[in-house]
Amino acid sequence: MGFTAIDVLKARKVLAGAIHRTPLTHSKGLSDISGAEVHVKWENLQMTGSYKVRGALYRMSLLSEEERRKGVITASAGNWALGVALGARSLGVRATICVPANTPKVKVSKCEALGAEVVLHGSYFDEAFAHCQELAKGGGKTFVSGTDDFNVMAGHGTVGLEVLEDLPDVDTILCPVGGGGLLSGIATWAKTVSPGVRVVGAQSTAAYTLHECFKARRLVDVPVPPTLCEGLAGGITQLNLDLALEWFDDVVLADEDRLKDAILWLMREERQVVEGSGAVGPAAVLQGKVSFERGEKVAVVVSGGNIDLDRIGIGAPPA
Repeated sequence: MGFTAIDVLKARKVLAGAIHRTPLTHSKGLSDISGAEVHVKWENLQMTGSYKVRGALYRMSLLSEEERRKGVITASAGNWALGVALGARSLGVRATICVPANTPKVKVSKCEALGAEVVLHGSYFDEAFAHCQELAKGGGKTFVSGTDDFNVMAGHGTVGLEVLEDLPDVDTILCPVGGGGLLSGIATWAKTVSPGVRVVGAQSTAAYTLHECFKARRLVDVPVPPTLCEGLAGGITQLNLDLALEWFDDVVLADEDRLKDAILWLMREERQVVEGSGAVGPAAVLQGKVSFERGEKVAVVVSGGNIDLDRIGIGAPPA
């Protein structure tokens, strides 16, 4: 059983007033560079600094009273953790969240400030996820998946609903992909409302698991080197891949070694703080990794802004 555009509408009804409707703004810089008419959807301005709160809040709203009483447990590369932590606090639910040890400190500290118990384990998402599964056995807590849950994807799909409302004649939607839940949700809405829309995922050359699985049309093992895109590393399941093969037109790779330049470009030209995972779409445009027709209307999703600035050579401000 999958999900449809109707489920995205149901999610929008629940989320109305509970989250921000983020802006979609024209980018002169990206338009001039690409020759297309490029607009950017700024989910870094969302509550918790990431789109993940959309799917997390919607999923948490569906918990039974018994599930709320026993609490929840999840695994995350960081931003899903923030969404679950916020949802849990709003519902009075205890949350335990497993994240990789290299998760940016800003994400860990925000989760703890929201009242969640944060468990650091492993070097990347798949290791944190395995540890989470061990902790969940017999514990009574409800596991809430950030990747394999149609209700979560429906919540994420509200990003696409807003894009199509603000730019109804959009030709291409370019969006970061890790597990693929965000773009699957967006594509479910976009291709239902406007079947001709091209849907393109973006990863980096150091976080490219879905890219390789998409090209091979099967699950493949992909090494995960150090990356600024920790949110895009690993986390692929057969369900994720099946949805990607059904909905995505392409998956492109931005050069990891030029990703800092893209993040700094967004700070300088757009006055926006964007994390590595969120910057791969603009980076792909800046690096010419996606071909556009002149004047084509493009929506680029920036998925989050939770970055430790010292990772790109910018020191923290004085206390």
